[in-house]
Order: sequence, then structure tokens, then C-alpha cells
Amino acid sequence: MLVSAAIVFLLTAFTGSVNASAAASGYSGGSLGRLSADEIAKLAAQANQRSIIVLKDQHREVPARSGLASRRARAVEADQAEIKDELRTLRAPDVKSFHIVNALTATISRAEVKRLESDPAVRAVVPDLMRPLQLSRTLDAGTVGAASAAAAPAAASQSAVCPSDPGVPLLEPEALQVMHVENQAGDTSPAAHQLGDGSGVKVGIIADGLDPNQADLIRDGRSIVFDFQDFSGYGNGAPTDGREAFLDAGAIAAQGNGVYDLSTFVSPAHPLPPGCNIRIKGVAPGTSLAVMNVAGSAGGFFNSQIIQAIDWAVNVDKVDVLNESLGGLPFPDNSINPVKIANDNAVAAGVTVVVSTGDLGPTNTIQSPSSDPGVIAVGGTTTYRVYRQTTRAGSQLLSGDWENNNITALSSSGTSQFGPRTIDVVAPGDRGWEPCSADRTRFLGCAGQPIWAAGGTSLSAPLTSGTAALVIQAYARTHGGAKPAPDLIKRIIVSTAEDLGAPAEHQGAGLVNTLKAVQLAGSISDANGAPAPGGSTLTVDRTALISTAPAGTPVDFQVAVTNSGATAQTVTPSLAGLGANHVSDDQGSVSLNNSSPAFVDDRGRPAAYQIHQFTVPEGVDYLNGDILWNAQAQSPRGKPGSVVYETVWDPAGSVAAYSLLGQASGHGHIEVRKPAAGTWTAAIWTLQNLATYTGEVRFDYFTQRFENAGTVTPAAQTLAPGETAGFTVSLNSSSEAGDRTASLRLSTGGENDGALPVVVRSLVPTNDSGGSFGGVLTGGATLGQQLTYQFDVPAGKPLLDLAVSLRDPSYPVYGFLVDPSGQPLDVQSTIAGQTAGGVSVFGRNLQFFEKTPAAGRWTAIVRLHQGLDAVNADNFTEPFSGRIGFQSVPVVASGLPTSESTVLAGGRPATATIQVTNSGNSTKDFFVDPRLSQKAFLQVLGYQNIDVPLPLSLAAQPYFVVPPNSDLFEVVAQSTVPVQMEVSQSFGDPDVLGTPLGGNFNLAMASAPELAPAHWFAIPEGQGPFPAGGIGTATVTLSGAVNTNAFDSAVTSSTGNAWFQAAIDNTAAYAPLRLAPGQTGTITVTITPDAPKGTVVDGFVGVETVNNFTGSGDEIVSLPYRYTVG
Repeated sequence: MLVSAAIVFLLTAFTGSVNASAAASGYSGGSLGRLSADEIAKLAAQANQRSIIVLKDQHREVPARSGLASRRARAVEADQAEIKDELRTLRAPDVKSFHIVNALTATISRAEVKRLESDPAVRAVVPDLMRPLQLSRTLDAGTVGAASAAAAPAAASQSAVCPSDPGVPLLEPEALQVMHVENQAGDTSPAAHQLGDGSGVKVGIIADGLDPNQADLIRDGRSIVFDFQDFSGYGNGAPTDGREAFLDAGAIAAQGNGVYDLSTFVSPAHPLPPGCNIRIKGVAPGTSLAVMNVAGSAGGFFNSQIIQAIDWAVNVDKVDVLNESLGGLPFPDNSINPVKIANDNAVAAGVTVVVSTGDLGPTNTIQSPSSDPGVIAVGGTTTYRVYRQTTRAGSQLLSGDWENNNITALSSSGTSQFGPRTIDVVAPGDRGWEPCSADRTRFLGCAGQPIWAAGGTSLSAPLTSGTAALVIQAYARTHGGAKPAPDLIKRIIVSTAEDLGAPAEHQGAGLVNTLKAVQLAGSISDANGAPAPGGSTLTVDRTALISTAPAGTPVDFQVAVTNSGATAQTVTPSLAGLGANHVSDDQGSVSLNNSSPAFVDDRGRPAAYQIHQFTVPEGVDYLNGDILWNAQAQSPRGKPGSVVYETVWDPAGSVAAYSLLGQASGHGHIEVRKPAAGTWTAAIWTLQNLATYTGEVRFDYFTQRFENAGTVTPAAQTLAPGETAGFTVSLNSSSEAGDRTASLRLSTGGENDGALPVVVRSLVPTNDSGGSFGGVLTGGATLGQQLTYQFDVPAGKPLLDLAVSLRDPSYPVYGFLVDPSGQPLDVQSTIAGQTAGGVSVFGRNLQFFEKTPAAGRWTAIVRLHQGLDAVNADNFTEPFSGRIGFQSVPVVASGLPTSESTVLAGGRPATATIQVTNSGNSTKDFFVDPRLSQKAFLQVLGYQNIDVPLPLSLAAQPYFVVPPNSDLFEVVAQSTVPVQMEVSQSFGDPDVLGTPLGGNFNLAMASAPELAPAHWFAIPEGQGPFPAGGIGTATVTLSGAVNTNAFDSAVTSSTGNAWFQAAIDNTAAYAPLRLAPGQTGTITVTITPDAPKGTVVDGFVGVETVNNFTGSGDEIVSLPYRYTVG
């Protein structure tokens, strides 16, 4: 009844959709002046610089807060008017205006960049860097740039990177060899393609656009793409990046038709001999592909588009495997997510879903939806033949070969926020040749080339999807045509993965071994068939060992292992985890400057470098290398700007690792498994371009050994073919709160033995008074690092008080307090303010208060967000501590009526005071939020919600403000075309998919005991698939409402109410009481009764705070009041 009433309320109110109001502001303009015809022609020529023009006046007097949004919009539009007029005169494309930062984007010439930089009203003109689809976007073959003072390249063996006979091209990508899919010509070793090619299997791809008739996508004169649909709204005929779709299609099913001479693709600065020919083939070239274009001409897409693509692939195309090289980092990342739900439904329908984990490094950055336990989550490893072929990353500085099968620096791994879980397997993601297109007008990312050196876990995932297709074919061949269930396919791929000797949270079960997976699929004995055993494989009954337990307590797991091979095998299990102690540790620094030596990279660009050598001792298992540089000091406007890399060679001169992530996070990382003893070489370098770095770079190269992490019984078991044995795995959870990982190694004496990942989360120890925890930040990619802590809150506590303190300031950290229902009720940040120039200033503390917390398991997430600023270059590690308490904040009310026997005269003000002491560790803005006891449906302000054009812009989306005490939020969209819609809180999950109502209406609603008080986005998109021309002209208007305690119009205060201003009336007053830790202040409350005489009024005054940087805040206490109107 509640839901249906809300729908009626919204539909009735729809013609009066509420939008934030506006007010005028003054203007202090620049001094560009008028242009002559000659100047216009000069400035308009060669407009190819995608730029962000940042204005000097950021209007701190009108902050980007909901209640002041209209005033700020007027102010910045006035500032930008003169520049926009000039850009129109120059006919500059892609002009867009932003309000939250006073800036514009446009594509302009270098001359216009310099002209705008001279304008005193302009702070800076910086490159506009696109946020990509989830793949590593660096093309290995590029244009030649100027080079000076370059080091003479050392000779590398061209016989290793080119075929000895041009008439017999090398088979690419190298992943085909390391995964045992197909060997080079003349190599007769067993390989998966000798057993099958995926014929009869259909694979779906969710990506951007491609050309279905690309030469390597043609089989027997017809395209292998049997369906190609657009869900982006731009249409399949629109320009698109293209690399993701070509990469996915090629890795899965490229036919090897084309022959490509690499000497015509690599940079002339590093020539290869003519006839360095290659062919490109997929893991499952017999499959048929269905391609869902969700990005179109945009650089990304929304969940609602992914949902439509999944639905089409499963229900219309009837695919067997679905590849998703996509993801994001929601906070929290829980199961209340429509893509995860859609994937779970796809798995339930018999579809195997394979998802890349992301390209953000190993610091607990597993992206959604790969964090869903129902999918196969794939991280990335290295295949470095491409590095020697293209002379990538300074690899020419030492002659030698290359190492493979290390964990690539970009592979998102670690443990997830909830579950907890880690990745399932790894596959090559750095790098491999894949198809692209020479059509520059349609496929912009291909840069006019028919092939590209692809990278990222976006490569790892489709290689694994191709393996799944071969598994399906092999199983069907020996099981009467039946297809294996997705759970069995996952177990087959995990069971046959090769333990690389990397940490469990970085490799999962290990490297995908396609040959063994196909052998096992054909040997499985089940209800569908009992074929003869083959190969030397084992089957496990689970894909990971996962548990959550009190800190320092015993944990046991049961694992069943079946010998699916053709001969008896003795399984000797062990439990291993990487030891915390460093066996060796080489720390120091180098300096990069204009006098540093230089090399020329694979794209012809000069790079300044310094060499450092270090020793790896005998008998170590793992090498890590971290670098830190002061990206903060050289970053424009306090934002990260400079980039430093590291490339590492083993004692034989083989290139072994490269930090890869070209991000100005101030932190780089490499890792090498089973490092050879001897002298290793590292080049620490920076490109001499806009992101160049000058100054000290610190390094730390350290080694570790694996240690026994527990026991497994029995210690060994010999299994006849088809025989199953049970093993008990025992270990203790960590004595400190957090996650402990290990590998259950299943040794048979073979060279490709496997392992299972083990993850045990220790709860924060708490008692009736609270508890404590701690952790260490190390840094990572720009989206940083995350650590999760869970704890149980008893019933009946008046307040949850959670405080986190870092040792040092200058770290950009966010914190999320998530209740048992999955709602992030409080989000805080270490941002303590901004300088007059708009540079963020970071403190040391995070403070959360939540009144009357629900009993159950709460979650605290600490996120290092290096997209806000780089890490502090002084520390390789930054410890922090957390404290949990249940004691109330000192709040004393005086004069509030608390009984219906108290009579307040109608229309006559009565005052009360509320004294508040800030008992937390951070300065807070306190205010009061007066509400009535009864709930009501209230229409809330919408922002950017009227006549929104479709497809929806990635730069700005409609949003609404949901105030505290709300248990239902609904949005109705009315469009000129059928639409799908989702709503989500501003940092991520919960994320809820809408329902079509007919008549181009759509309803989306979120509900919980209490919804996160925050900005909630409403994301409408047209309902695809769309024709070649796209969605056409379409708009949508949205209206939102909440079910919440009614705001009491009779109560005003000295602070005003931030939530009333943001959600209901953005002209309402708001002047919070700012209190530093330990300070006390008083808020005056005035009650002027406005109800009819004799009415008994029940309500409460919420004492709350709002964090202006997160849009969230604390709920500290509700002070009840009750009176009768006289």
C-alpha cells in the first residue's frame, strides 16, 4: 500500500516537477578583446587539443552546495560568457560548461590554448583526459616524436620477436602459448585447439562498437558476429572508440585471416626488419558472437544500458557465455546492484558470466560486478613479447628476452568489501596484439590501424570467456550434447588453473590453463555422462574458501578433491601465505631532472631516466618494488599531475615488470614471482611531456618468502582415477581485524599444479563499550586503496561513535559507515577545507556519529582516494587507528516542551536552547532538523532533472536529495521515448533498477529501514536496441519523492536546516554551528505553533551535521517534543 500510494502521489504531482531555483550573481570578466579575421583563422586552425579551461575565480562565496546551486550557476555562467563567445566565433567543437568547478571544456588549437592562458581570468588550461572503458588504452605503435639525448638502445634478439620465415607468421597474442591454447608452427606440444575450437557455442560481448566485417571476424565468407545491437542511443553507425569491442571479439574468436607485418606498425625510432609477420587468432575461433554496444560515441555507459544488454543477450540471443570487460568502484559495493542481480539471473538461466576485475592495481580494488561470487572474476598477468617487439617502457636499456606470467601492475585484486571474496583466476592482460580498424572516421581509438597491442584485464576476461566456450564444446562432445552449468564451468576453470606462486589475493586460483580445462571438461563424470578420464587433472568441489570469524579464532574448511585424470595421482596439500617479514629490503632514491639520461619510448617520445641496481638473495619467493614521487608538489591547483614509472629486468636482462599505470597518484608498484637470485636492474623514468616530473623519486625493492599458514589433513592422499577424497583445512583468523589470505596448494608433483584462494575476515573485537582496529595505507592508482572492517553492534545502544585517525595529514581519505541493511548512512572525508586558491587541505581524522544504531553487523570502509590528490611522498606506509564507542555525544536541551499538558499559544514564539559539545576528533558543522512524528510523502527538489536530453551525458546526471529518516525514495521519469531508469546513492550501491509503467513512464524506487541521507542519482536511458541512427531527439523529465518524517514548519532555529534547504527549499536559511573537537556551543530553537487550537503536536529535533565535501553527515540524537496548541 505504501508503494502504490507513492506512485499515485508522484504521478499526480508530475506536471509540477520541482527544480532547484536560481538567483543572480555578479561578474568580473577577463580581457580577451575582439579578434580580427586573420586572428580567427589562425586560432581556429588545427583545433585538436581537448582542453579544460579553468577560471581563476572559483566563487568560494557561493559554494557548490545544493541550496546555492542556482546562484552558483549564474555566477559561473557570467564568468564563462566571454570565453564561450570566443569559442563560438572560432567554431570550437565539444564546448561544455561546468558549474561545480568554474570551468569549460572544448577542443581548441595550441594557439588558442596559449591565448586563453594569457587571460587574467583564467587560472589554467589543461588537457581533457577521457575516462576510458575498462582497458589499458596505450597504443604501442604510434607517431614519432622529437627525441634528444637518447640512450643508444641495446640490441635485442629479433629472432625472438619476429618469425625466422616471414612465410610462417608468428601466432599472436602470446597468451595462446602461455595458456596452452595453440602453439607456434612446428611446436607439437599438446594444446587446446587440437581438441576443439568452440564450434556451436555463442558468446555475448558488452562493449562499444566494431566492424562485424573486419577481416579477422570473417569465417567461411560470413561474419562470426551473428547479432550486433546498440543500447547506447548513438546507433551502431555513430563514431565509437572501438578498441574494447575489437579486443573482446578478437581475443575470443579472431580467425587468423590477416597477416600483419609489425615493421610497418612499430615506431620508426625502433625499427623491426621487414617481414616481421604475425597472425591474430582467438581462443575459440569456432564460436559465434553477439555484440552489445553500450558505449557508442561516449567514453562510458550506465548500469541501465548494461542491464538492457544482458537481457537481450540472454533472452534474445540465447548466448552460452557473456563477457563483461567493464566495472566500477561503488561504495559500498554490495549485492543491492542491478548489474549483479542481472548477472545472477543470467547464471541461473545457464549463462556463464566472465567479468574483468579492473585496472586499478592490487590494493583491494576489485571492481563491481566482478565482486559478485556468481561470476568468474579475472585478473591480469604479463606476456611481454610485445614489449620487445615494440621497444616498450624502455625495454631496450638492457638486452635480453622477457619474463611472462607475473601479475601485471594494473590488475585489480585484493579482497572485496563484502563476502569477502577475491579474484577467481588470472589470464594475460599485459599485453597482446588484437584486431582493430583502419577506418579513422568510425573507430577513433584504433588510430587508423587494423591491429593494436591490447592490454588490461579487458584482455584477460575475453581470453577466459574463450576458454569457457571450449569447455562447453568439450563437455557437450562427451556428454550427449548436454551443456555444463555455469557453476561447473567455473569449477573446471578454477580446478585446472596453474598456481603461479603469487599471493592468493593477487592470483586467485592461478593462471587459466585452457588445455587442462578442456581435458577436464571432457572427463567429468556426472548425470549427463561418464566419459573415460583423460589428462592429469583434479576437480575441486568449491572455487574458494571464504569465511568471516571473530579475531584470533580457529576456522575450518572442508574440501573435496576428485582425480579426473587418467592415472592415479597423489595429492599433497599445503596452506601457504606470504610472510610479513622482508628477507631483503633495498631503499633509497634517485633524482630526475633535465640532465638525466634519456631513452626514446615505443611512441617516439623522450623519457628521462635513472638506473638503480639491487640484489635478490637466494631462496626468496616474491619481489615487490614500490616508488614514490612528490606528485603533490608539481600538480596544478593541488591536483595530481606528474607521472613516474619503473621498469625492472632480471639478472639475465629479461624485462620482468613495468609499473604501467600512467596515473599521477604519486605511487608506482611492480611484483615478480619466483625472482632469480642475483643483480636486478630498475629504470625509474618520466616521459618528457605534460606529465613530466622533476625531483626525487624514492624506491623500495623488497623480497618475501611464503610461510606455512595452517594445516591440511590428511597430509597426502593417493587417488585412483575417478576417486574423491576429503581434506580439512584449518587456520586461525588474524588476531587483528581485517582480512587474512592464503593459498591451498594442491600439489601432485606436476609442473602445472593448482591452488585455491583462502580468505578469512576477522571481525573487530567489541564489547559493551566498543572496540578498536587499525590498518596501514600504502597507496595505489588514482582511485587508490580500500580497507574494510566489520563489527557487530548490540541492540539498544544510543549512539555509534566511530573515529579513525591517521598518523600524518595530507592523505586524501574517504570513510563509509554502512548499516546492516547495506546503506552508507554516514560518509566522511579527511578534506578539512580549501585554500583561497581552491586547493584541498587534508587533515588526519574521520569522525562518524549514528544515533540509535540498528543491531547487527556494521561495516566501516577506509578508502584512499588518490584521484583527489597524490599520496604523501614521505611515507611508503601510513598507519591509522580506529575506535568504536557507544557513548552519547553531550547534548543538553533546555526549554523543549515534552508533554501534551504543556500549552503553547498559537502564533506566539517560544524558545528553547540546545547545548552541544563536539566529542569527536574532527571539526563539525552542527544544526538542528525539526520533524513531526508522523511520516509523509514529500516531493523533493530535483537538480538537472527537467527536459534532460538522451543519450544521457556522462558529465552531468539528474539527482535528488534524500534527507535523514527516509525509508522510501521514488523517482518517476516521463520521456518522449520508452526509457529504463536506475537510482543510486551518490557513491555507489544501493543501486535500484526501475520498472516501465507504460506511456513512456518509468518508476524506480529504493527502500530500507533508513535510506542513506545523500544525493541520489536518477539515471534514465532510452530503451534499446536502437537503429543505426540512434535514439534520435529525445528528452526526459523526472520527479522525485520520499517517505519521511514531515518537516515541522512551526520550528525554526539559529542554524537553519541543511536537509530542508537541499531537499525542499533551497532558499531556506542555513548557518551551522561550527565546533572544533572539544568545543561547546548553543543552538536556539523557536517554536511558533501553526496548527489548529487543541492540536497535540508530537515531533523531535534531530541534532545533525553535514559534510560539505561528501554531501552526507551525522545523525547524533533526536530530542522529542510534545505540546498542545492553545
